[in-house]
Amino acid sequence: MRMRGDADNAVFLPEFVDSSLRIREVRYVKVEQADEAHSAYTWLTMAFANKFDGDNIQWQNSIGSERSRRSSIALEDGHWVLRDGYNKIYDFH
Repeated sequence: MRMRGDADNAVFLPEFVDSSLRIREVRYVKVEQADEAHSAYTWLTMAFANKFDGDNIQWQNSIGSERSRRSSIALEDGHWVLRDGYNKIYDFH
């Protein structure tokens, strides 16, 4: 996601990725709202997986209620604020 502000981009060689990194989880999400002017985004998780069989993703059969799968993130007072569908704020400093 392109972001305004100070940010770093990183590129990893495929050999490094194959030898040294491991995917821990995958989420398939639908972006419901994107307000770039206010740096605010809302999405709904459509599928989730944290198990893999070689190159295959093993999607979970049950991922919870729609409200529990909805999230938002926004830049508020110069800090990123992440909320779940119940409006609970998560700290990710």
